[in-house]
This record gives sequence, C-alpha cells and structure tokens, in this order.
Amino acid sequence: MDANQPNLEREREKLFIVARHGVFFLLVDTMNKQIQVKYQSTPSSPYDTQRMVTSAFLVALFVYATASLAEVTPRVQESVYLRLVGNTRLFAGAITAVFLLVLLIPAWG
Repeated sequence: MDANQPNLEREREKLFIVARHGVFFLLVDTMNKQIQVKYQSTPSSPYDTQRMVTSAFLVALFVYATASLAEVTPRVQESVYLRLVGNTRLFAGAITAVFLLVLLIPAWG
C-alpha cells in the first residue's frame, strides 16, 4: 500500500466538496436571477410577499454555511461527526434550492 494513499483520499474529498459548493452556488445564483427577471415588472418582490418562505430560505442558507465551515475545520475532519456534518450540509443545500423554487413557482408553496 502506498504511503501517500491517505493524502490522496483527502485531496480527492476536498475536490468533491469544492465541486459540490460550485454546483450549489451556481444553482442558487441561477434561480435568484430567474426570480429577479420574473418579478421585475411587478411592484412587490416575492421576498416581501412570502416572508415565511424567505425566512426559511435564510435559515437553510445559514445552516448550509455553518455546516460548510464546520466541515473544513480540522477538528471535525478527524472526528466521527464529519459524515453527519457533510450530510447536514447537503440536506440544507437541497432545502435552500427547494425554497427558492417555491419563490419562483408560487403555486408550489
């Protein structure tokens, strides 16, 4: 077995995390721009009219950001909670996207 195997695994996992963040931010940015385009001719913003969805979106985004920071903390990377933190981040990212879809397509909310 190669002595560099653990380092290669760690580097590969970091690349996967970076790719997931990139996909998440691309998705959130695209949906946010779609919301802006869809509601540019209306007098009120969906962020103002659907305050509960907007609040839930912000909470999910905060959980995503917190879990993302926790995931790269060296202490967490060496603990058994790394998988839990990673799954929490993925779940919060999915919920964030769902809340943006609810803002984009109000019939779903």
